[in-house]
Amino acid sequence: MKSNLLSICRLINMINPTLQEPQNSVVAVNIDRERLEEIRKRKGIPIRTLERKINLSKSRYYRWLRYQSDLPLELIIGLKKLLNMSDRELLNLFVNSTDEQIQMLSLVIYTSMSNEENDLKHFVEIRSSLEKYRNSNEDNFAYKLILAYADLTLHCKAKREPGNSLKKIEDYFLSIDYFTMYDVLLYLATLRTKIDYSLAPTAMEKESIILENSILKKLSSEQLKEWNEIIVGCVIDLSLCLVDMNSHAQAIQLLNKATVILDKKKTTSHQTKEVFDLLSYLFINDNLTSKDEVIQKTKRDIQHLSFYLPENEYKFLKNLTVKEKYVFG
Repeated sequence: MKSNLLSICRLINMINPTLQEPQNSVVAVNIDRERLEEIRKRKGIPIRTLERKINLSKSRYYRWLRYQSDLPLELIIGLKKLLNMSDRELLNLFVNSTDEQIQMLSLVIYTSMSNEENDLKHFVEIRSSLEKYRNSNEDNFAYKLILAYADLTLHCKAKREPGNSLKKIEDYFLSIDYFTMYDVLLYLATLRTKIDYSLAPTAMEKESIILENSILKKLSSEQLKEWNEIIVGCVIDLSLCLVDMNSHAQAIQLLNKATVILDKKKTTSHQTKEVFDLLSYLFINDNLTSKDEVIQKTKRDIQHLSFYLPENEYKFLKNLTVKEKYVFG
């Protein structure tokens, strides 16, 4: 049975339900404020230094971190100099968090994993439109990675070796030590594709704990509240990948850690709790049948969700009760 990613289904429903290709001729300016604050802390630059050196007050800085206000470009440049960041490091803070790149990445992933003929046709068309980035400069690196993922998927569908496409993605993840949402989604999609097409395990599978920690950290963040359901989707997606990688214990631990975070934030929905409980049950019991009482109850509960859930998310949840979807050790 073909796999999908709940995080991508939810993201598509939130930002691009019509599956339109974004207009990427204009760069959307956004900055990863959480990462910049981590850089400041890591380099030990006190807040009072910001006020003394570039006239950025503590209250204004923290309002900016909480997305309650914006900063003019000259203050961003001032922060860059104080933190001794290179031009490329600053560029990465802009590039990897733009809405357009997230939208393009999610569109490519969603259409590549779809069972619908029109979606797959759309995927091929989008990949062709990305060709202009193949030999472009470093400023378009995020799009080059999306193209590499599209190439990987196309090679897998044609039962060909992934060639250099997979290596480009893996080399990228080996070169960074912080994951934006863009990175989390690209990592998940690549991992899911490798599993579905039985590609040989590499560092991506071995280093999945880094992805796990990044997802849990984002789940804990107060600055990503609007992404909460998508990040919950990432938790579910990664847990399913871990089971297919025969890491059942790690998958259950991931669900337990996510539950603790959501309970502390008081944002655990009844639906999320039910899904987490179901997955834990599936991961622990490897001799289930379609007549299992828990499976039967879940099927009845999920049936009610069809009245208000988007179709793609409903199909994903419904498939969780299909035992043959998983590979139990």
